[in-house]
Amino acid sequence: MAESVVSSVVQTIGKLLVDEAKFLWGVKGKVEDLQKELNLIQCLLRDADAKQEENQTVRECILQLRDIAYDAEDVIEQYIFRVAPKKGQNIIKAFFMAKCTCVRAHVVGTEIEGLKSRISDIGDKMQKYGIRPLDEDERKCARVLTPRQTYAHFEEEDFVGREDGIEVLVKELKDGKHRVVALWGMGGVGKTTLAKKVFNHDKLKNHFKGFAWACISQEYHTRDILERILVKLIPDPRERVAKMRNDELLETLYKTQKEKKCIVVLDDIWTKEVWDSLRAAFPVKDTRSKLLITTRNKEVAEYINAHCFLHELQCLSLKESWVLLKKRAFPEMKEITEDMKKLGDELLKKCEGLPLAIIVLGGLLAVNKWETVHRNINLYFRDKIDVFDVLAFSYNDLPWNLKPCLLYLVSFPEDLEIPVKRVLRMWIAEGFVPFDSSDEEGETTMEDVAEQYLMELVKRGLVQVRLNLIGNIKTCRLPNLMRDLCVFKARQEKFLSFHNIQQDNEREGSSSSMAIEVESTCKTRRLSLYFLRVLKLEHISMERGNLPESVGDLVHLRFLSLAKSECKGLPQSMGNLVCMEFLDLVMNKRTTVFMPNVLWKMRRLRYLRLPRNFDVEEKFPGGQKKLQLSTLKNLWTLRNFSTKKCDVNDLGKLIDLRKLSVFDDSDDPIELEIFSQLAELNWKHLRSSSFYVKRSEHLWTEDELSKMLNYGHICKLFLWGSIMKLPRHKGLPQQLRKLVLLNSDLKEDPMPILEKLENLIFLMLSVGYCKEMVFSAGGFPQLKYLNLSEFFELEEWRVAEGAMPHLSRLGIYFCPNVRKKL
Repeated sequence: MAESVVSSVVQTIGKLLVDEAKFLWGVKGKVEDLQKELNLIQCLLRDADAKQEENQTVRECILQLRDIAYDAEDVIEQYIFRVAPKKGQNIIKAFFMAKCTCVRAHVVGTEIEGLKSRISDIGDKMQKYGIRPLDEDERKCARVLTPRQTYAHFEEEDFVGREDGIEVLVKELKDGKHRVVALWGMGGVGKTTLAKKVFNHDKLKNHFKGFAWACISQEYHTRDILERILVKLIPDPRERVAKMRNDELLETLYKTQKEKKCIVVLDDIWTKEVWDSLRAAFPVKDTRSKLLITTRNKEVAEYINAHCFLHELQCLSLKESWVLLKKRAFPEMKEITEDMKKLGDELLKKCEGLPLAIIVLGGLLAVNKWETVHRNINLYFRDKIDVFDVLAFSYNDLPWNLKPCLLYLVSFPEDLEIPVKRVLRMWIAEGFVPFDSSDEEGETTMEDVAEQYLMELVKRGLVQVRLNLIGNIKTCRLPNLMRDLCVFKARQEKFLSFHNIQQDNEREGSSSSMAIEVESTCKTRRLSLYFLRVLKLEHISMERGNLPESVGDLVHLRFLSLAKSECKGLPQSMGNLVCMEFLDLVMNKRTTVFMPNVLWKMRRLRYLRLPRNFDVEEKFPGGQKKLQLSTLKNLWTLRNFSTKKCDVNDLGKLIDLRKLSVFDDSDDPIELEIFSQLAELNWKHLRSSSFYVKRSEHLWTEDELSKMLNYGHICKLFLWGSIMKLPRHKGLPQQLRKLVLLNSDLKEDPMPILEKLENLIFLMLSVGYCKEMVFSAGGFPQLKYLNLSEFFELEEWRVAEGAMPHLSRLGIYFCPNVRKKL
C-alpha cells in the first residue's frame, strides 16, 4: 500500500522537476535529493508491506512513510503555486514577490531537510526489524498489464447451478400469494447474484409496473433507503423526494405500493431492528406489490413476515464447484491435467461449495502457479476455509499497486453500480496509477493502465462488473463480503476515515451519513480540506446559486465534479486550481452557467466536460467572449465543445486529444463550417468524436447531412430535426457506431440505406411516416440496440432471416398499426 503512494509521489516530483523547473529556483537541488531518498526507501517497502501483518512496528513505520511522502508532495506543489508568476502581474508587485520567494525557498529547503531526515530514520528502523530492500526487477514484477479488450463473459460466468432457484422464485413472485419472498443463506453463497437474476427476469419485467432495489447491510440510514426506493417507483425528481418530510416520505411510499404493482428488493438485511425502522413504508396486505429480501439470518426473514415464502440457498455440489472453478481459473482451457485435477479437488473440498470462496480461489489460480497457491493455502488454513479468510488471503496476494485501487471502491455508496470511467479517473487523480514515461508514442494512456488494473481485480474475483452493449465494462461493484473486508482493511491501514455529517442523534457510520475522505491521507489531510485531491459536489444546490470563491484555495485538487448540481456561476478563483486533471461541469441542463475565462490556466487537464449551457464571463468590457482552451495540451477528452462559446482554432492546439464531443442545441442558423475545419486539423491520437445538433424547425438537406457524415472521425451522431432525404449509403461513414435521429419526419423507409452501416451498434429513430420497413438478410451486421417510436403510419415491419444477427434489445413505441413479418 505505502509503496503505491511513495511510487506516485516520486513520479509526481520527477514530473515537477521537468515541467516546473523554472519555478523551483533555490530548492531544485534539495527536491532532487528528496526524490532520491524516496527512491531508496521504495526498495524496502515491498518487503515491509508483506510483513506488516506480523509486526505492528513495521506497520507504524509504513504509515509514517506514507505521511511523509504526501507531506513532500504538498510542500513542493504549494511552493510552486506561491512563486509562479500570475498573468498581468505589475513590475512593482513582481519585485516584492521575488524577495518573498527567497524567504520561501529558505523555509521550504528547511522543511525538505526535515523530511529527508525522517525518511532516513524510518529506513534504519525498518532494517533493524529485518526488512530487506528488493531490487527494481523484483518490484516491477508486481505491476500488471493486461491487453485492452472487450469482456463478453464476465456477467454470466459466476452463475452456476441456480437455474431451478430462478424458476421457483420467479413463479412465486409472479403468481404466488405470499407478500414477502425471502432468500436466505450464509455469506458468500450467492444470494445477491441470484436475487439480481430474478429481479431482471423478463417475466417479472412484464408483470410488475415498478422496480426498486436497496442494499441494506450493517451500515445503513433509514431515510436514505426509503428515498432511493421511492425515486425508483415514482416519476418525481430526486430533489422533490429529498424535500419530503419523514411522514410524507413513508406515506407516499406506502400508497405507491398499494396503488401500483411493484417489486422491491431489500438486499442483505442483517437485523430485526433494520426492519423495524422500515416496516411503516411497506403494506402488509391488500396489495399486489411484492417484497423480495435476502438475509443471512432465517429468523430475520420470519420476523419480517411470519408467513413469508422461504427459499434457502444451498452451497454448490462438487461437480458444480468444478464448473465454476474452471470458468474462473482457466476459461479457455478445455482439458486439465491429472495433477491439476488432484490439486483442484483438494482446494475445492476446503471451499465446501461456497461460490464466493471458489471465485476468489479461481482468481488466485488464474494469476499464480497452482502448486504455489496450494502450498500457501495449506500453510494459511489448516482445516476448512472460512470465506472471510479466503478474501483476506487474496487481498494480501495482490500486487502493491492494486491494493489502494481496491480499497478506494469503499468510498462509494454500498449499493451503487459504480461508473467505471469515473472511478478510473479518480484512481489517477489520487495518484494510484503511474505515468508510463516509456511509452514514447503516447498510445497507452493512464486511463488504459487504470483499466488494466481494474481487469486484474475482476480476474481475481474481487470485483463484479456489468457490461455495455459493445462488451466494454460499464459499472463495477464490490460483493458484500468483499466490501466488509475492504472496510476493515481500509480502517486498519488508515486509508480512509468516516465522518458522520447527519444529526447528532443519528447512528454513526451509516452508509448514507458518511462523507468519506479517501486518504491520500496524512495528518494534515485529515485536518484540512486544503489538501483535497478529489471533490465531488453532485446533485446539490449551491448556496446563493454560485460555487463559493473559497474553492480556489484547494490548490491540490486533481478531480472536481459538479455533475447535475444547481449552480449559476463559477468563481474567478478557479484559475488557482493549476493541478486540476479531471473537471466535470455538466450541471442541471436548465441552468445557464456563467464561467470565468480561466480554464486555460489548468494546463494539466486531461478530461474536461463543459456545461451544456454556459456564457463566458467578461473580466472587463471588450474582453475575450470565447472560452480559451488553447493551452490545454495534455487534454485527452473534451466534452460538450460549443462553436458559439469556444474557438474552433483552439482545437488544433490540443495535440493529445483522444475524444471530442460537440454539443449545439441553440436552434441558431446552421453553421457546418466546423466539420470542414475539423477535417483540416492534424490529430495524431484522436480516436473518436461525437456530435449532438438540435434544430427543431430546420429541414436537413442531403447536402448538409453529407457534410457532417463525411468527417472522418465521427463515431456518434445525435441529430434533431426534419430530414429531407438520407444520403446514399456510400456517403455514410462506416466507422459510425451510434446514430440517433429525433423528430426526423422520415417519409421513406430508411433501413435500405442505414443497414449498410457495418459497425453501427445503436440506432434510435423517432417520428416518421413510411408505411413499411424492410430489414434485409445480412443487414445491420453489428446492431445490438434498435429503438423506433412515433411511426404512426407504419404498417409492416419485415425482417429477413440473417438480418440483425446480434440484436439484443428492441423497442417499438407509439407505432399503433405495425405488424411484424418474419
